[in-house]
Amino acid sequence: MKKELLDKFKEAIVAILPIVIVLFVISFSIPSFSSESNQQKFGPVILSLIISSVPLILGTVLFSLGVEKSIAKIGSIVGSKVTKRKSIILLLIIGGMLGFLATLAEPDLSLLSSRISKSGPDWILILIASLGVGLFMIVSILRVIFNKKLKHILTIGYGLIFTLGCLADKNFFSIAFDAGGVTTGVVTVPFILALSTSVARVLGGKDSEDNSFGYSGLCSMGTVLAVMIYSLILKNIGLLSSLETTLQEKFNLINGSDELVKEISTYSDLGKLYLENFLSSLKDVILSLSPLLLFFIIFSFFIRIKKKTAVSIYVGFLYTFLGLVLFFLGAESGFIPFASRLGQFFGDNNDMFYLFIIVGFILGFISMIAEPSVKILARNVSDVSAGAISEKTIFLSLCLSSGIALVVNCIRINFDIDILLFIIPLFIITIALSFITPEIYVGIAIDAAGVATGTMASCLFLPMSIGFTAKRYDSVGMYLMRDGFGVVGIMSIFPIIICEILGIIAVSKTSLSYKKAIKSVIEEDDSQIIHLPM
Repeated sequence: MKKELLDKFKEAIVAILPIVIVLFVISFSIPSFSSESNQQKFGPVILSLIISSVPLILGTVLFSLGVEKSIAKIGSIVGSKVTKRKSIILLLIIGGMLGFLATLAEPDLSLLSSRISKSGPDWILILIASLGVGLFMIVSILRVIFNKKLKHILTIGYGLIFTLGCLADKNFFSIAFDAGGVTTGVVTVPFILALSTSVARVLGGKDSEDNSFGYSGLCSMGTVLAVMIYSLILKNIGLLSSLETTLQEKFNLINGSDELVKEISTYSDLGKLYLENFLSSLKDVILSLSPLLLFFIIFSFFIRIKKKTAVSIYVGFLYTFLGLVLFFLGAESGFIPFASRLGQFFGDNNDMFYLFIIVGFILGFISMIAEPSVKILARNVSDVSAGAISEKTIFLSLCLSSGIALVVNCIRINFDIDILLFIIPLFIITIALSFITPEIYVGIAIDAAGVATGTMASCLFLPMSIGFTAKRYDSVGMYLMRDGFGVVGIMSIFPIIICEILGIIAVSKTSLSYKKAIKSVIEEDDSQIIHLPM
């Protein structure tokens, strides 16, 4: 336990401190930039950024310990127990329900939804997104049972999304794709991976390895589809305009009433800020984790679970709860205020746009270094390719893809380019590549989208993007909804394309190595007929 705890601390420090250091350096290296209301270089905002690293690191440690002992273990137990009962209906019901409940507890989704709500998370958006994950968890299980190709489901699914998009309000596209990116986060992915591995092992047959991947990617697509339908409903009942008004009021920077960032003008404001954010985080985490905990309590009455295992899961829930509260506290008090002010600064100084692109690329690149899930994905690709693609190659490729995605997003906002002009061509490339990429790499590729859109995307890049848009376009609600959001959605596409290309390269390299090996053992006289004496 001691070694495990030390390892978790090392991972958390490596994940959080580089981002804090880079933001600190950016703050002091840009002469005209100040995050403080009095324009000084060091003040309560910078101090809050430094202080926030403590709850962020502690929260990450407790959460990573807890999620392995609780949410991931529940997915594994439920998957193995239910599949052994040989009841497809029961498996579909339980799988869909757990996908729904796990998404309710997803902190990244909560952070996104709180950006479009007047106070706290938007629970309607969270429920809609969770419903999409639950339904497509069922689709993912049915795909394994009926042995359907992943590329066909992706083609149909995204074809339906863009068809519905023709009827929906185009300004809502950005929020829909952001929602799809954040649902496959730190809570949902471990659960989905544990459940999918159990299901694939029992039902996947000879293709069980191939069928272990692609679940989180399909669930992300389900969220986009569900939120797109939600936007159609809002449009038809006339509530979409009220959302624009809410965003206008929430981020009315011109009048100085930016609710995204609680003003910290003096050091004495820090205590009040942290207390308010702590109470808010406590309430939100209780609401999000309670349904999943209640499900396990009821489930444990019907399925015999060893007392030691049950106690371990309950302790894991406690760790997860404390970890999420601390993480939300740190993100809301440190990262989000600083990131928003950084975006506002570049929005006010359009002559420094190229510097904004450089800052975006650096932050995007280093955010992948900080994501522990990237290491797991890199190891999986290396193992599946039998070393044809090294861990270093996939790691560097994902870092570059994230940095490029941030650059693309900066260009999109600055020049007011419709997000569909980026999303549609990128998805056409994604779908086209899926037909020439081996099935297992297609599954890994769409799961990679969840890796790139980690918590940093929600608490750092999203508020920076919103802050830049609000200043760039005088905080008009329509612009905030259309351009302020979308960064997470764009970040989720590039890793898919990168992994598909790497999959094609891996197969080509393996095939070439095999041909060379065969050629090396063939000699000139191997084709001669040798007559053996009778």
